[in-house]
Amino acid sequence: MIKLQILNNNIDDIVSMTNSQFFSILVISMMTTVFASALAISSVNFLASATSSLGQSIQQSQQELQSTINSQVQQSITDTINNINNSNDSSVGNITSNQPQNITGSSTNVIKGGITSLQHDPLDNTTTWIVGGVYRMENLSSEAPTFNASFYMVKTDGNSSHSHEIYDFFLITPSTDSAIGNSAHFNGTTTVTMRDGLVSNVPTNITLLGDNAISIWLDPSKVNNHFGDSPIYGTQKLKCVDSPAYCK
Repeated sequence: MIKLQILNNNIDDIVSMTNSQFFSILVISMMTTVFASALAISSVNFLASATSSLGQSIQQSQQELQSTINSQVQQSITDTINNINNSNDSSVGNITSNQPQNITGSSTNVIKGGITSLQHDPLDNTTTWIVGGVYRMENLSSEAPTFNASFYMVKTDGNSSHSHEIYDFFLITPSTDSAIGNSAHFNGTTTVTMRDGLVSNVPTNITLLGDNAISIWLDPSKVNNHFGDSPIYGTQKLKCVDSPAYCK
């Protein structure tokens, strides 16, 4: 009986110890699980944070790279356009410098063009004369410009064809520029060939009308009103220069 009691006490002690140990193991296991879970969550959060930071860094680097590329491309385009413009400006400047300039004080200081005009006969209002020829004017900006012209006159019905020459231009008053119509005026005298011979000291006005036209006024009283009372007109261009094949 006593042995049985001792045995029961031992069993109770074992059970009590076992329960205590089991509870301790259970608590330790639960704490380990909680700690491991916390550690895992912390690792996941750290990894997510690191991944997010890495993604932001990569995105920022891509944006900076794209911005740099765009800036370089834009600069390259700008430089190319500037080079083209400079090349065009240089080409235009070279072409312009190699062409005669039809303005007073130009680099070539020479104008040559065509006389193309219609003159009304002062004695017969029904008669009109066609005037066609060439002229050349040099030393425009000097105190002694020269002017020479040669042209035909013929009635519009094709009759009475004849020719005239104008030369020996002598400048009396300095040339003047007019803001109206961008014109330049030269007043002087010339010698004109007429049917009855030379007529000298004919008061003459030569007006450059911009860069394209010219008017030649000869005092009608000195040339028997032969050219009418209106100026003879022409151009500051010469087709035989532009298209020499037509003038051979």
